[in-house]
Amino acid sequence: MSRTIMHIDMNAFFASVEQQANPELRGKPIAVIGSGRTVVTTSSYEARAFGVKTGMNTWQARQACPQLIFVVGDNRKYTWTSAQIIRMMQQFTPLVEVFSIDEAFLDVTGSLSLYTSPERIANLLKAQIRHHFGLTCSIGIAPNKLLAKLASDMQKPDGLTFIMPGDVSRVLDRIP
Repeated sequence: MSRTIMHIDMNAFFASVEQQANPELRGKPIAVIGSGRTVVTTSSYEARAFGVKTGMNTWQARQACPQLIFVVGDNRKYTWTSAQIIRMMQQFTPLVEVFSIDEAFLDVTGSLSLYTSPERIANLLKAQIRHHFGLTCSIGIAPNKLLAKLASDMQKPDGLTFIMPGDVSRVLDRIP
């Protein structure tokens, strides 16, 4: 029996947390920066549409998007939110491997008998995160971590991609 691994990737995590904390920022292009920093830590999808990217200096970001709103990041807020989301993940399986503050792998192989399908687990988790935090995530499901991570990047933001064991060769053939 093959394993069923999920990769959960929070979408524009720092920026999304800031937009939820401050309703005036919702739907606007924002870039999260460090205190006294001149580099973009992350940007909202509204800012990404103008070409604002992680690692870009603030001058370049402002050139790309003149209406960009800079927000000084709040690591405590992100850490608290991440910890709460990880607790949600642990409701579905004890096998949670935190990959970064906004990413984790879940081995849900043993949970499938309780939830009937990995898509059901993914949809329940996505719904809980959206309900409790107003945040979206992209989830990839596959037989291993590498493929699950690859799958989570295929439909962003707020995507769900399942690479079935029998489809692995076909999916890998399409990747450069």
